[in-house]
Amino acid sequence: MEWYQKLGYKKNPFSVDPKDNHDKLVNMDALVEEALYRVESGSMLVFEGKPGTGKTTLLMIAAKKFGGKKNVAYVDCKILDKNLNITHVLQDRYGLMGRLFNKKPKDMILLLDNVQNLSKKNTERLKYYFDQNYLKSIVFTTERYTRSNFSESLMDRIGKRVVSIPEMEDYDAIEMIRKRIGEDDVFNEQLIKKLFKESAGSPKMLLENCQKVAESAAKKGRKRVQQNDLKVLKNE
Repeated sequence: MEWYQKLGYKKNPFSVDPKDNHDKLVNMDALVEEALYRVESGSMLVFEGKPGTGKTTLLMIAAKKFGGKKNVAYVDCKILDKNLNITHVLQDRYGLMGRLFNKKPKDMILLLDNVQNLSKKNTERLKYYFDQNYLKSIVFTTERYTRSNFSESLMDRIGKRVVSIPEMEDYDAIEMIRKRIGEDDVFNEQLIKKLFKESAGSPKMLLENCQKVAESAAKKGRKRVQQNDLKVLKNE
């Protein structure tokens, strides 16, 4: 039996997979609306924020919303070779035939995660494909817009459409965990606040730490986290 089953859950309530629990974001409704509006209107948008603040989750929401027409591509630039030609990414939408005949999609929605890892040359290519209507809209995420490799021409095209994801407060942290576990008393509010402090304000790290201490409690046969379970964080 998995640790979360011992606590009465069918699946891990603290999953950090952006595809899971994307409906349980806290204080980000306006950001979701902005992302969906920019995709619909055919423009570019940049989300900037620290790691673990929900940037990828915002892209996953857009992918789910518009993915039915098969014209959405999500690309994590962190796992791409910096020298990779972004043209190949577009051609790959058509597989081998796309490579052979230089075929590229029209009016495609491109969701680019961790764009700080993308080369300036590729950002220039993105502007070209956008201007040629191969790309209908692009949503970028990056840790810091001004430190990414955006070309000047692409920055001109983006304009003022740069949105900073606000840092989470402790009351947001409590709400986020409550959305995950409901009214169960696995955690009390004071423990959530302590875990949030231990997590340096990162929502992702908070979820990871909640999982660690919840696992500790489950291994001890308890369904409620206690203060001494937090020791597992110090022993890493």
